[in-house]
Amino acid sequence: MEVKNYNHYWIWAFVYATIYVFLIPWVDMLGREFEDTANYIFRIIYIQEGGEEGTLTFVQSLFNEPVWKGVLYLLGITFDDYRFALYIISFISIVLYGSFFFRRVEWYIVMILLLNPMSVNLFIEQVRISLAFGIMLVAYDVSSKPKQLFLASIAFFIHASMPIFIGVYYLLHYYNKRVEAHKYYFIALGIALGMALFMKFGVDIILTAIGDRHAGYGDIAAGSSLAYSISWFIIALTIAIFADFENSEERIFAGYAIVFMTFFFFGSILGIFAQRYVAVIMPIIIIAIGYLPRHIKEGTYLFMFAYNLFMFKYWFELALL
Repeated sequence: MEVKNYNHYWIWAFVYATIYVFLIPWVDMLGREFEDTANYIFRIIYIQEGGEEGTLTFVQSLFNEPVWKGVLYLLGITFDDYRFALYIISFISIVLYGSFFFRRVEWYIVMILLLNPMSVNLFIEQVRISLAFGIMLVAYDVSSKPKQLFLASIAFFIHASMPIFIGVYYLLHYYNKRVEAHKYYFIALGIALGMALFMKFGVDIILTAIGDRHAGYGDIAAGSSLAYSISWFIIALTIAIFADFENSEERIFAGYAIVFMTFFFFGSILGIFAQRYVAVIMPIIIIAIGYLPRHIKEGTYLFMFAYNLFMFKYWFELALL
């Protein structure tokens, strides 16, 4: 996999982030405010007014994302317009994603990443997880282990789900040179199923035990339909069957994409809200599609682009109801 000049592609990332965040009127197009944006604005105001967060144990404080609270505090004292302040975080997130993405694909392929309702929700609304994973992508490209650990820690204290993304990577890294390709993909499928079962039956027990505020969230957030997730499952199988790799890093990328797309599919069956995990790792999915033979790769990219446009139509129709 060719990795291009880093500094040059920061410029592309800045250009795309500027257009995506500040020039496209997503709220006007949707016809309403994003729910998470409204929640973040409320929390900024709450923090600025000295609202009490409650007494937390040491373990609870680790999972309470203290760095994100600090970010919201800084946004509150720096900006008068809190919505614009959150757009700054969206901008930073896209730049971080873009700096990773533009090193590995042609500039126009990024349209598949950006022209996607899941990506709009990720970058414009779910800014906390997009910022955290964007930092993780930068950590991946950093050669220094201490710097990687520091960036990973910052990401975890922004969004507590980061150990899931890190854990999946290291599991795939462990098995990468130990098993041949077909077994490797079965392991990826097994990891996805294990994640889905754990999210359904195990995670809430742990969160309740430590008194985390996210306990019970799985009962509130509904899973996506099978009709929505099966397209991603088909792409996962296509990569598993046809992808051609030049090195072990590419096989890990492919396995990573397969895990989370399949997790989305299993999550739909079990009624888990797993859609955002696909949105978070979308650059890796698109990069993994690039390992397919040319005619299959082009067909898969066209399928994704057409599917995204269809989902936009469905997204806007829902907004008009």
